[in-house]
Amino acid sequence: MGSLQKYCLSLFIVLCVMSSCNNLSNETYYHMSDELRKSKSMEYTALAGLIERGSPKSMRLLEKAVRLDPNNDRAWRELSLPYLYAGMIKEWNENITKAIEANPQAWQSWRAHDRMYYFRDYAGALYDLDATDTLTKNQVDYAQNTSVDFLRGVCYLGMHDYPKSEEYFNIYIEDERSKVGDKFIDETAFLYLGIISLYKDRYDEAILYLKRGIKYEDGYADYHYHLARAYCYLGNNEKALKETEIALQKFDDNNHLQGYRYEALEQIYRTQITELRDVLLADSLKLASV
Repeated sequence: MGSLQKYCLSLFIVLCVMSSCNNLSNETYYHMSDELRKSKSMEYTALAGLIERGSPKSMRLLEKAVRLDPNNDRAWRELSLPYLYAGMIKEWNENITKAIEANPQAWQSWRAHDRMYYFRDYAGALYDLDATDTLTKNQVDYAQNTSVDFLRGVCYLGMHDYPKSEEYFNIYIEDERSKVGDKFIDETAFLYLGIISLYKDRYDEAILYLKRGIKYEDGYADYHYHLARAYCYLGNNEKALKETEIALQKFDDNNHLQGYRYEALEQIYRTQITELRDVLLADSLKLASV
């Protein structure tokens, strides 16, 4: 009984100390002017940026920053990222939503990007992309320097709505061409249009799209792998085999479509290329032995 009383007394003292600290902290913040609170909040955000993202010290600094200034949108965004990378959807969404409430023009499209690439929540991403468009009039918005029309194309591809995906990729391509010319178009649009054409059994069209992408970006193994598939469907095994060899070389040079902390939509792996090559080699041997 005496031990239990001592334990309860110790717990009571700890709780009192914690409460006193919190009250002192709140009282200190309370007596600051709005300008000083905002200034200190920005200082904490900047300090957090000098420390490893997601570390306890970094998170504590960011939590202080948003307590000082609940409208510090950058701090809310930074708070969301460790949860995003850990796949903790609820915590990520709570923090990125606070960032959007404080500054929708800065962060609405970022949530679309995160929903699309990290969680494959294409419907949610489309909602955010549409919301982004309502924030600015008579202009195409860009999320992380990427056109919202391009991102819509990716969303619809992920949803297997190929007509809609084609529509938005073509809207994006025409818009970019009219503004900056062909060479500044994101060549991944041609890669995805080629893949859609393969899904729809339009092999000659797929080849045209993929070659168009290679014209502007001669690095990705993906173009050559999908070209090999198209040639294989058309019965041209010789060209298909040549493309698999190029694809393997480029893949081994780390030149292929991949995401940052996530698997890119339609991302390929080395085994896919080697399996296709082996099938083509086996067919070539059969023909040679006839």
